[in-house]
Amino acid sequence: MSSVRYPTASLKPHRDESLPGGHLWIFSGALQQAPRWVEAGGLLDVKSSTGQFVARGYYNPQTDIAIRILTRDPEEAIDAEFLRRRVRSAVALRQVFDPAVTNAYRLIQSEGDGLPGLIVDRYADVLVAQVHTLGMEQLWPLLLAPLLEETGAQGIVLRNDSQSRRREGLTVEEPVVVVGAVPEQVLIRENGVQFQVDPREGQKTGFFLDQRDKRAALQKYARGKRVLNCFSYTGGFSVYAALADLATHTTSVDVSVPAIEAARQHFLLNGLNSDKHEFMVADVFEYLEAAHRREEQFDVVILDPPAFAKTQSARSQALKAYRRLNTLGMQVLRPGGILLSCSCSGVVGMDDLLGAISLSAQRLHHSVQLLESYTHSLDHPINLAMPETAYLKAVFCRVE
Repeated sequence: MSSVRYPTASLKPHRDESLPGGHLWIFSGALQQAPRWVEAGGLLDVKSSTGQFVARGYYNPQTDIAIRILTRDPEEAIDAEFLRRRVRSAVALRQVFDPAVTNAYRLIQSEGDGLPGLIVDRYADVLVAQVHTLGMEQLWPLLLAPLLEETGAQGIVLRNDSQSRRREGLTVEEPVVVVGAVPEQVLIRENGVQFQVDPREGQKTGFFLDQRDKRAALQKYARGKRVLNCFSYTGGFSVYAALADLATHTTSVDVSVPAIEAARQHFLLNGLNSDKHEFMVADVFEYLEAAHRREEQFDVVILDPPAFAKTQSARSQALKAYRRLNTLGMQVLRPGGILLSCSCSGVVGMDDLLGAISLSAQRLHHSVQLLESYTHSLDHPINLAMPETAYLKAVFCRVE
């Protein structure tokens, strides 16, 4: 056994059945009683109803997910060396990226990398971290040295500004540089395409790294076409489309003025003439309705909205929003055009997204061919025993 002793929590009979398969969550209803002698966020051992060791993790009595598992090895202490091993493993997986081509990727993907509650994105020599859980907040000081030493990064920004922290009893904080010097803008490369990332004020950690492979996949459909990019943010899909062919025309639509200005700058950064493309500050739903009234049509329509549902209770309304959005998108798509429809709502599955697209097509008396489907790329690994942690869906469809 580990030389370090931890408080214990016991499970109700038969409540450990999902854990041997690799699931990392234990809900409060599975516990015989609230663990004693352990502070909120503290480490503990989980035992079966008959007293056998099951797992070791951290505890929060304020949330439905009472315990998040870190190890199933009774001899593995949760200390600085444990955290270094997890960071080193995550770094090894990302070595598939050639930094001369791609130097921005997700470095730590929470449960997918065995560090629940922690997100770390790498932008060149800068790391941007998000801590979402109370237990990980207490472990965070031990992670600074491994993150710096295993990656060679020059600075770390802590972005604890997510509202999800409130569910864990944590405060929402302003972004702060915790190590090193971090510029206001970081120049990154993604598949050889250049972008400027704002690690302090950009959405999430500054850039949507999880769409890298979808942006690359878009190029073959965009050559010489009219492309409409909805919820364009800083223009990632638009830049890729424009680089596919100088004859391609893109229209980027986002409600954020700074995002649209950043999109225009990204065109210039990649040697593209931004004057030949459109950049619209508008509500996407209103823009699509107006474009339909004008009888405007595009060859390719990209729908990449923010999460419409973050909780199960919001799922029904989210499905209505996806149906409405895809209907509007199809109304401005020429016959035979390509629809790229995405969802980052964790409670909305791939079948839900395809169902919304199908219902939208039926409403308009269109037919749809599913061409390609995507989920997470390799730097966003998912623990196979935890399908509920998968959130990203993207499909390329041909609409007749």
